[in-house]
Amino acid sequence: MRHSHISVTLLLAAILAGCATSKPVNTPQASTGQAALQQALARESTLSGSYAVADEDHFFLANVSSSARPTVTAHEGVYQVTVPIAAEIPAECFVYHESLDAAATLNMLINEPLSSMAKTQILTIDAGTFGHRPYLSQEKLYITDQQVAGVLKGIVVPFETSMLACLHDSAGYSETFRRMAASFADELVLHGTTPETWAHEEVLLWKLRDMHIGFTINRSAPDEDGDIKSTVETALMIPRSSSEAITHDEYNITYEQPDGALINGRYAEAENGAINVNISLDRTAQGDYQVEGVFQGKEISAPLQATSGVVGPYHQYQEMIRAANPASGQPQALTLDAYVPSANPLQTIAMDMNPTGAHIGGLPEYELLFAGLKASGVVDDRGQKSMTVKMGSLELHLSRAYINSLP
Repeated sequence: MRHSHISVTLLLAAILAGCATSKPVNTPQASTGQAALQQALARESTLSGSYAVADEDHFFLANVSSSARPTVTAHEGVYQVTVPIAAEIPAECFVYHESLDAAATLNMLINEPLSSMAKTQILTIDAGTFGHRPYLSQEKLYITDQQVAGVLKGIVVPFETSMLACLHDSAGYSETFRRMAASFADELVLHGTTPETWAHEEVLLWKLRDMHIGFTINRSAPDEDGDIKSTVETALMIPRSSSEAITHDEYNITYEQPDGALINGRYAEAENGAINVNISLDRTAQGDYQVEGVFQGKEISAPLQATSGVVGPYHQYQEMIRAANPASGQPQALTLDAYVPSANPLQTIAMDMNPTGAHIGGLPEYELLFAGLKASGVVDDRGQKSMTVKMGSLELHLSRAYINSLP
């Protein structure tokens, strides 16, 4: 279990305690025009070809599946690619000059055009992978003052130095739109950047009820000094009501020694686009740690209170695998101190992992205890495969969607 798993679970526990999200998100059942709307929602189209698209500045190159040749328009900080995918209205995709918060960006792209609508309602929120890249999407129905219904669809795909975002303002064509975005993401090449080679990379998906609401990307690799660099990126879109979603974006970067001792870390979290955690953790010359930054609007500058040596996320990942797959064949208990600034910026918290004796899919089940919450999950020889957290009548599920670990 990595730091982000704990902080995301704590965040969701706090939000779900408010019961607004206990109501399912459903398609509206208004009688007037319902049959016509359902017919429109079922429409799909054929992507007849694959077309090369590039900008004049040589920032990006891609091959995109579409029904006709796309066009590229340059704007400040972003390139707009108009992609024909249906007879009436094309999709609009955006390749940004820099990386952005995935959930907050999607929320803004969906909500700003619909801010003046008489009524809106979330139809779907979804997350998944295009190959090894995660995506987050939303479809939102809207009704104008003239009682005309429409659907705005959005999808975002994060890259390490950029972001791809696509929109389509038309009822239906959901699968067509997804296939177009998948082709764009799979073939997108960003010039002037050298992709980092990660020794470990995994994508985990978060699921609430029957809806995937976000993703976490864990990456680790040795740097030129032999220390381990790890990044954790999380994006969540959590339904709060039938028309509103809460967004959570998180990006952490840490360095640890080969023996696992944490050297430093940078931790940033935002709720609905507003930063509420911006923390730096640095080891001092005396071997202690100093916390600097902002937590929930308050400036912090103080030593970290740790009950034991602070280890980095890659060491935690390795120890979790060792405990679950020992040479003896008997899974072992494990206790680690984790630094999760959203839980407590000035103290570490204990994470206990205890085998239950049960097996799921041939793997030993573990009970996980952290910050007053209880979860269960399974770990294989590559890491965390799944985890379930029960919060009253609700269940939050974490599952692996992609993993690649070099020997």
